[in-house]
Amino acid sequence: MRNLWIVGVIAAAVLGFITAGADAQAQPPEPMPDEPALGTTIVHPGDGSLMVYVPSGYFIMGMDKEEVEKYGKAFNFEDYHKFAGQEWFPRRSVFVAGFFVDKYELTNELWDKYTAATKYVAKRPKGPGGEIMAKLRMYPVSPITWAEAAQYSNWAGKRLPTEAQWEKAARGTDGRWFPWGNELPTKEHGVFPGDKGNHTISQMVGSRPKGVSPCGAMDMAGNLYEWTSEFMEPYPNNPEAASMLSYTGHANGCLRGGSFYHATWAVNCAKRFGFQPEETYFHVGFRAVWEPPAGYFTSEAFKKAKEAVAAREKELEALRKNDVPESPYWAR
Repeated sequence: MRNLWIVGVIAAAVLGFITAGADAQAQPPEPMPDEPALGTTIVHPGDGSLMVYVPSGYFIMGMDKEEVEKYGKAFNFEDYHKFAGQEWFPRRSVFVAGFFVDKYELTNELWDKYTAATKYVAKRPKGPGGEIMAKLRMYPVSPITWAEAAQYSNWAGKRLPTEAQWEKAARGTDGRWFPWGNELPTKEHGVFPGDKGNHTISQMVGSRPKGVSPCGAMDMAGNLYEWTSEFMEPYPNNPEAASMLSYTGHANGCLRGGSFYHATWAVNCAKRFGFQPEETYFHVGFRAVWEPPAGYFTSEAFKKAKEAVAAREKELEALRKNDVPESPYWAR
């Protein structure tokens, strides 16, 4: 009888430990102290870019089969495998700590600051209007390799976003299809291929304000594909992970956001795309993220970074006015 009592005590203790552990894991992480509101804008101290804030919290990442099928039918697909919708499985709730994300894709203006400071010389494949494009300050820099994107981010004191950070910045917390909601894309929402699939080229960053994301980031659908910090791998618990094995296994870096070159259905916030690390094209660029240090939100540095926004926006507006297109490829 005593032995049964001992076994019962031990079992209760173990069960209590397991339950306590499960409860502890279920508790959401603590938010960052004194976090600012969604979309709070600063001038980054490293490279002078405008950045917008994405607060700590959960968001809906990925999609389930039913939603992907519905999305495919909106673009006249009968089979979601035709647009690799299985790569987005499963739909789940993901916690992401607060961070700042570049408001715009990295521009030629900022890239030129980097190359001047580091003496870096990139080998650029030629694309439509390539020489002219590189002279336009407020146009996104391209083509960019995965390593170049990471090197710039490190130099600026930032880094490339994880897939979760990128998707939360683009999608917000409500599981929408596109940065602006579930309305299908139009030319007012972003820089996409023409109505008949004819390709354009990239346009000035922020040129489609109707496509702004919940945090205030621009061009997260269309214009350029954007590198993340992660390899293209099946998500955990993806029921169709086996269909991705031929091109995963740390073979391809993951990009997000679609581009002016790819079909409009590819600008979904959950859409994933992969290139080999050394591979790039004239529709590939990036934006970076920054996780501020402890105590930043109560610091004088944060106050000054917010106060500097108005002056920086005036500088960028002057650059926009000087960026007069000269290329016959331009599509307005």
